[in-house]
Amino acid sequence: MQKTLLLLCSLIVLAVSFNVTPVVIAVSSYNGHWEDHNNVGQYGMDQMMLDMKSKGNQVTVEVSNDYFIPFEDSRESFKSSVGRIRSSVVNGTVVFNSKGQASFKYKNEYNNGQMSIQMQNDGVKITWTGKEVSEFSFPQGTFKLYKKINVGAAEMKKLGTFLSNFTELNLDEFDAKRVNNAELIRFGVWHNYINNFNSRISTSNGKLFISKTHVETSIQKYFNTQFRNHRSVNGFGFNGKGYIFDGADGMPVYYVRAQDVFDLGQNKLRVRGVLYDADSPSTEMVSEVEAVVKKVKVQNNISYALVTLKVKR
Repeated sequence: MQKTLLLLCSLIVLAVSFNVTPVVIAVSSYNGHWEDHNNVGQYGMDQMMLDMKSKGNQVTVEVSNDYFIPFEDSRESFKSSVGRIRSSVVNGTVVFNSKGQASFKYKNEYNNGQMSIQMQNDGVKITWTGKEVSEFSFPQGTFKLYKKINVGAAEMKKLGTFLSNFTELNLDEFDAKRVNNAELIRFGVWHNYINNFNSRISTSNGKLFISKTHVETSIQKYFNTQFRNHRSVNGFGFNGKGYIFDGADGMPVYYVRAQDVFDLGQNKLRVRGVLYDADSPSTEMVSEVEAVVKKVKVQNNISYALVTLKVKR
């Protein structure tokens, strides 16, 4: 009995490991652009990029790191690109082995070290080991990058429309891991107020009303979450059947124009784009937008669920 339990536990551990550990793989083509970045402060960015191009068995590789922090971390400096900028590049030519692994040595006035590359089923992992001689040296460490993909004009527009459902409510930051019931209720109500007023909102004694079913439907559609935790929250009174609230108009409406998409694996996409004024779509962008969405299947159609959202206003 103990041996059986031990074997079962071992199988469970192995199954979990296989599910969460990216596999090192060889790929049919090493052409493409991979990227990842971290926010620095409110408006800065630390960005890592990998570009590869195949020439027969050989692959030319260029890896760059760009760091930018605006003066005083302000929106004005961010828009004008005024601040501290640092950039470093290493490049070489490699031949990948049967496991999708390669490395090359690189030396110049700022760098002296080795770059290792591991292809994985959900991206690529790079490791730089070298001596830092100045602030322009390539940073040491291991970094996970994700491939930029071409989803086509139709899906790019669809992604922008999906994200616009959040920015039109002036939602600047969201994380599905930390969202609470009140935030979901507010979204469910205001989304319908803006987009489905005639079909889902009724009026009585100067107050507005929406049924809980419509709120649940919107939460399910945009967050892939079955919602049943109805209650009164600030500004929205719950009467058992739905929510009673006051309308609000006059706020500027901002939409998203998606520009770049990266494959994060496990049906997740990172989307980068710009925010623009719905009343003046041809004018200068308002700010940058980044989101992670998960592709979900709904009645044989592909839709999205929001995972994270960050708007730099």
